[in-house]
Amino acid sequence: MDVVIIEDEKLASNKLIMLLKSIDAGIQTKKVLTSVQESIKWLSSNQCDLIFLDINLSDDLSFNIFNEVKIDTPIIFTTAYDEYAIRAFEQNSLAYLLKPIDKEELEKSLQKFHSLNRRAESLWNQKLEGLISDFSTQNGKTKDRFSVSYGGKMRSIATKDVALFYVKDRIVYLVTHSGTRYVMDKTLEKIEEELNQEFYRVNRQYLIHIDAIDEVIPFSSRKLKINTKVATDESILVPTDKITSFKQWFDAD
Repeated sequence: MDVVIIEDEKLASNKLIMLLKSIDAGIQTKKVLTSVQESIKWLSSNQCDLIFLDINLSDDLSFNIFNEVKIDTPIIFTTAYDEYAIRAFEQNSLAYLLKPIDKEELEKSLQKFHSLNRRAESLWNQKLEGLISDFSTQNGKTKDRFSVSYGGKMRSIATKDVALFYVKDRIVYLVTHSGTRYVMDKTLEKIEEELNQEFYRVNRQYLIHIDAIDEVIPFSSRKLKINTKVATDESILVPTDKITSFKQWFDAD
């Protein structure tokens, strides 16, 4: 989980970082911002999962951030003052924590965040499954599009725009011809079943589109190497037992 801390007192931000790490070592502090203007600039072009927001900053009240940039990210307010509570909850506020921040209260706030996140994710997955079903072709036809999720959003990628699929560390990725990479929620085997003859399962790791291939060169006396038009993390090798079928596919009309 990536969090952003908006706090103008270094001692306070450092203490919050330590508290967060002691609660959950997986929490990463993506950025510490110290003023309203700095926060507006950063939030205008960046995202995170959760914001910890002090109210009295060096140049203004942090509420003025919301006048300049739309923020949908959940917020946990951290402040030494209690008079802003009502105003705080008019924003995307999960909690209003008074300084010095109590570890138990902070942990409850994080639990609330995770609970809401799980509920939203469940609803999102239901919608996504429905959309995937809509995009899937019926009666044995090959799939025209793939739905992918990224940064809390969803995008539909046309199959013709896909350069290759590959698996690494048990995660399956879709890579477009422009080189953009997305995480998939299907196995490579399932994806292979949904593709047409323009794709070839080179090996256990790679499913590649014919138009993504730049050149094929001998790698050894028993293997071929595929150079692709998009960058890959490692060499794509055609194993010995697939060379014949690969050549037939590569040379097909």
